[in-house]
Amino acid sequence: MHKLFLTLVILSTSYIAVGQKISSMDKLIAKKLIGEGKELLYAGRTSEAMLTFKRAKLKNPNSGEAHYQLSIAQFYLRDFYNAHENAVRAQQLISKNKDGEYYYYIGRIYHTVNLIDSAKLFYSISKDKLGPRISKDYDLDILIQQCDFVSNEIKKGIKNICEPFSRAVNSKYDEYGAILIYNQKRLLYTARQPETTGNNINYDDQKFFEDIYKADWNENRNDWVVDIASMEDYNTEGFDALNFVSRDGKYGLLTINTSASVEKSTESSEIFEFEIDEEDSSWYIDPIKSESINTSYFEGAATITDTSFDEDETASQTMIFVSDRKADKTLTDLYSVQRVDDKWGETKPLSEINTAGRETTPFITADGQYLFFSSDGLNGMGGYDVYFCRWMDMSKTWGPPVNLGASINTVHDDTHFQYYPEYKIGTVSAINDFNGYFSYDIFKIDLSESDFPFIQK
Repeated sequence: MHKLFLTLVILSTSYIAVGQKISSMDKLIAKKLIGEGKELLYAGRTSEAMLTFKRAKLKNPNSGEAHYQLSIAQFYLRDFYNAHENAVRAQQLISKNKDGEYYYYIGRIYHTVNLIDSAKLFYSISKDKLGPRISKDYDLDILIQQCDFVSNEIKKGIKNICEPFSRAVNSKYDEYGAILIYNQKRLLYTARQPETTGNNINYDDQKFFEDIYKADWNENRNDWVVDIASMEDYNTEGFDALNFVSRDGKYGLLTINTSASVEKSTESSEIFEFEIDEEDSSWYIDPIKSESINTSYFEGAATITDTSFDEDETASQTMIFVSDRKADKTLTDLYSVQRVDDKWGETKPLSEINTAGRETTPFITADGQYLFFSSDGLNGMGGYDVYFCRWMDMSKTWGPPVNLGASINTVHDDTHFQYYPEYKIGTVSAINDFNGYFSYDIFKIDLSESDFPFIQK
């Protein structure tokens, strides 16, 4: 990383040494393009904004504003190294009118390339310039705490133990939500790849819709073999994400959202469940028919316990899922609902866990004793981190969230953690660097030597 930083400094200083005369017309065109790029960025058309800022930079290579705005667009598109390069150049060219938002974005970009001390410095300057009230809106206290958390993990010498699945499944596109069944011989996951059903592209991020994928382990190849055709009957032309599958592979939970496709069979994102037909292994998929679960808001990423029985032989399960039904106050939160004798009860928010930020991708152990989830509203390393809580039988609440630390988490987004106690392994999804291109990949984690309290000895 130090070599990267020195290389960028050398590159940026070489620009200064060469120098370049820019015509007044080119400066005016660059300024106009920057304005157009900002409008595109605010409208969520990030890819178009990036291209527009690149054009502005070509017209006026000495425009600090062009480099700065380009770095922001690249940051949102996960082009972190180029974002950092342009941020370095912007710092050299912009000498005046640096407001708190400027330092905030520069800090975020330095954070993504693991230059933690510099990131903390920029966050601190941003906090001073923005003041207490606006700093809270930018989560600057949380970001500064994240820098301290990362620094402490580095001092402890903790090494990340997540190993990516092979390139047979991981690609330059997004793969996430890995689920292993059949003695780890079958892998189910969600991806946003070009061959998605319907070939639809999401307007906001210009990425393909989600589909569910299946891969089987091939002993001869010593690798995974993806079987796309086998899932064609289950993927819609909308967003399809597999969230949970029972260890025997006979039951599962999905999130389906066809509201942005021609199908429009769902009003928004809804939770579905499926059962496996024992004769032909086909999936029977149905929406969960409960008004307390599926609403007009986003619902998804559901996980559920095994069935338990009380002394009266009453069967019950606990399902936990994500919803944005209170998004005006808390963005996405975790909710819990009980199914007793096949009847769904009332949904309740997990108020002891939910923050003002985003909680997502929960996983509850079969016995209901441990809950794993990701959040960007708690102290962590950056982006989404994975946390766990233990069920407190005495108080009938979840205990305080515990960060899984640098052995699992990174400064990027870490989500979709699932734990397999019978194998002492876990799976997780994380933003991964592949030849300078950052995208979601799926990882496997050997937890046999870990000392987390949930590891079965």
